Amino acid sequence: MPEPYDFSLDRTHAAACRLNLQYYLWKESLRFDISPTIPFPKAADNSAMIADIACGTAIWLLHVARSMPTATIHGFDIDLSRAPAKGLLPQNVHLAHWNIFDDVPAELVGKYDVVHVRLLILVIERKDLRDIIAKFRKLLKPGGYLQWDELDTVNMCVKKPADPATQTPALDELRDLCHSGGRYDWSVDIATILGEEGFWDSKITYFGDGREWERALNDQHMLTMEEFAGVLMDKGERDQARHMQRLIGEAFREATGGAALCIPRLVCTARK
Repeated sequence: MPEPYDFSLDRTHAAACRLNLQYYLWKESLRFDISPTIPFPKAADNSAMIADIACGTAIWLLHVARSMPTATIHGFDIDLSRAPAKGLLPQNVHLAHWNIFDDVPAELVGKYDVVHVRLLILVIERKDLRDIIAKFRKLLKPGGYLQWDELDTVNMCVKKPADPATQTPALDELRDLCHSGGRYDWSVDIATILGEEGFWDSKITYFGDGREWERALNDQHMLTMEEFAGVLMDKGERDQARHMQRLIGEAFREATGGAALCIPRLVCTARK
C-alpha cells in the first residue's frame, strides 16, 4: 500500500468553487440541510439559534437562512476569505472567526439550538475527538442538537462497470491513499463517542452514491485530489505531487469506462 499522504486543502477561488459544488452534491444525496430527525417548529415561526462550524464558503448557512428566515444563524471558521463579505449576507446570517482548537468564547456557551458540523475529517484526528466534542456540547443549549456530517472512509470502494475483467489500478491506488492507513476511520464511531461524552439519542445514518450520481461524485473527488496535489507542489513535495497528478489523469480515463471512486457520507445527530 502507498505511504499515507498528509492531505491539506487550498484556500483559493478554485477551492471555493469546489466547496460549493461539494455542497450541492451532498444536498442531492442527503435531501436536507438540517436532518429531519431534529425536531423543529415550522419554518415560518422558527426563532432557533443555529451555528455552523468550519463554515467555509457559508453556502450551507445561506440555504438554511432561506428556508428559516426567522432563525438566527452564525457561521464560524478559522478563515472566512472564501465566504461572502458582510454586506452580501442575509440579515439573519453572521460570520465570525473561531478555531475549534481554541476555547469556546464565553458569550457562545449554551447559546445554540443546533450546532452543525461538516467535513472535519482532514482537520482532526481520533485523539482530538473528545476535546472537540466537549466544545460542541458547550455551544449547545440544554436539549439542543448536534448534527455532524462526515465521509465514511471505512466503506469507501471503487465501483466498476459490469465487465468483471475491468481493471482500475489508478482509482484503486487513490482509494488506498484516501484510506491513509485507517487514519480517518473514526468517523463511523462518532455516534458511539457522542453517547460516551454525555449526549443522548445519538444515531447515525449512511448515504451511498446513487448510480446516476457516481460519476459526478467521482469527478468531485478528483477535484479534491488535484487540490491536494497542488498543495504538495507548493510545499516542494514534487515527486508526490506529480505521482498524484498522474493517478488523477489515469483515473479520469478509468471513469470514462464507468468506474468511480465512491466515498459514502454519514450524518450523526445527538441531543445534549
